[in-house]
Amino acid sequence: MKGFVKKIIICLFVFLMFSCACNCDQNCSYFAAVAKNDIPLSKPKPGDWLYAHVETGQSIEDFKKSNPLKPNQSAHTIYLVPIGNFNDLQLKQIEITRQFIEIFFQLKTIGLSGLNDNVVPAEAMRTGAENQVQLQATHLRDSVVANKKPKDALAIMGITEKDLFPKQSWNFVFGLASYEKALAVSSVYRLQRGSLTRENFNLSLIRLLKISTHEIGHMFGLKHCIVAACVMNGSNSLSEIDNSILRLCSKCQHKLSWSLDYDNERRLTALITFLKQYSLEKDLVMLNHDYSLLNSH
Repeated sequence: MKGFVKKIIICLFVFLMFSCACNCDQNCSYFAAVAKNDIPLSKPKPGDWLYAHVETGQSIEDFKKSNPLKPNQSAHTIYLVPIGNFNDLQLKQIEITRQFIEIFFQLKTIGLSGLNDNVVPAEAMRTGAENQVQLQATHLRDSVVANKKPKDALAIMGITEKDLFPKQSWNFVFGLASYEKALAVSSVYRLQRGSLTRENFNLSLIRLLKISTHEIGHMFGLKHCIVAACVMNGSNSLSEIDNSILRLCSKCQHKLSWSLDYDNERRLTALITFLKQYSLEKDLVMLNHDYSLLNSH
């Protein structure tokens, strides 16, 4: 009987090892395929994020050692909370963003009821260069958004219609995230450049999708990507956002997949379906190419 039990244990161990090896082979094959679609970054020009900021990058090994945020039994949901007075078109855009985030991170994503921005005290506001009201991003993130965080929240991001500034020496910021607190805030103010209309809806939407996934990516431990065109590239301006792509490079995909443990092919297919649905053609081309490379093996 002891010999029989020993054989069963050995067989089980071999099966588990083989299963893990197969899974690793499948993932490695996926990343090797889509890596052919990565676009290396060109030398930064004056005004670019990397021209003004020294970035050291992040290897996959460094990412794993950083103990990135992972879902667990008690914390497994991403939350979005609107802050301010949004019209119906803006609320529609936020709902579409929620849908995309759920696909992008392969985690349940819920939109909370909105807050009025009168919750921000006068000392956390200022008047910007364009005579617009600006809210201090750190206060909004660490006080207002933090206070709305549900118990099962893995991460939460506030979306405001007001402009943001991180500190007095900065003109503005598109968004701001905390690695340690799993809190973030982003703004639609500069993305729509005036009133949101049906004519500028898709342009503003793609910008919001890029900013939102970028900031939430930070909460999941991804640093700015300095290797290839990637949604995790830093951005100094709207033009830099517009020239970026709504896609993680293969290395950043590898990091996020390792941490969140999802099916890469299923995620890619769902992203393609989403981009088709909302006619986001530029980024659809890139993901379709990923799919073609994956299925050419």
